Amino acid sequence: MARAPDWEKLAMAGGSPSPVWPLPTVTPKFATWSLGGGRPFGCAADKCERWHAGIDLTGAPDGAPILAPEDALVVGIDRGWSSGSKAAFLRTDSGLFLVLGGFGPGSHKEFDISTGQRVRRGDKLGRVLGSYGMIHLETYAAAERTANSVWWRGEPPPEGLLNPTHYVERMVGDKVSLLQTRQRHEALKTLGHFKGDVAAPWSDASTGALKAAQKALGVAVDGKWGPITEDAIQRALASKESCTGDECNPGNTAPPGTTTPPENTAPPETPPSTGPSTDAVGSLGRIGWLLIGGVAVTSVAVGVFVATRSRTD
Repeated sequence: MARAPDWEKLAMAGGSPSPVWPLPTVTPKFATWSLGGGRPFGCAADKCERWHAGIDLTGAPDGAPILAPEDALVVGIDRGWSSGSKAAFLRTDSGLFLVLGGFGPGSHKEFDISTGQRVRRGDKLGRVLGSYGMIHLETYAAAERTANSVWWRGEPPPEGLLNPTHYVERMVGDKVSLLQTRQRHEALKTLGHFKGDVAAPWSDASTGALKAAQKALGVAVDGKWGPITEDAIQRALASKESCTGDECNPGNTAPPGTTTPPENTAPPETPPSTGPSTDAVGSLGRIGWLLIGGVAVTSVAVGVFVATRSRTD
């Protein structure tokens, strides 16, 4: 399974303009492509697969402390999640309902956290369960919600579900990833490769523009928007924003200061995709992770994490 057809329609989560990264001892890594990705799940015959409803904050070792991203009311703590791990549910003062899954059972007791308690931005809530190794984050419009909802295949997104990508990126102060079709069109247009309507669906013209950008930037020309391609495009955009006069990169060469490998010799994109909506999501729920480094130029290192756990996200 690739990606939910409605994932791009989800509104971005608002919330605090400066939420805290909830894993202070963990280098920020987050799976932007996990949102809307396919997740096999053993269930009733008519509902045996579902879509991933949030973003995974990965690379967390056993016992890593978990912080409240912003001021909030604890709606639930030590709630059932995956096999062995637990979840916390928070209703923020800014109007979000947050799901944080992956706590060690009972780890909230160390910090005297209980349901109905108010917590402040940066307060410790519990600790990561090492066998889970991450925090799964979902964002909803708060309303009166008290738990998350499963996003079943063949059904629309759960009521109130929001895209947490920009929320997570605000946590680490990084630039916005190029996740949506319009964003990708705008990037390709800025670099001089796309001439069409940026609001249009992805098309053959889009793929042609992407291939032109790949050729110009010295990465594998396969027409797939994978992590290596996005890294090169992000660097080119950053270079274009900061350059002046003859130093400006017009979009048909590699950014200044980079080494351009021979044409078509770059490694293939990993993982493969068939278009902008399926990049880095495989039939077994594979997801790419982003390693954030610096804020002046977005530098993205991408790997693969195979998610096979059964849980309630």
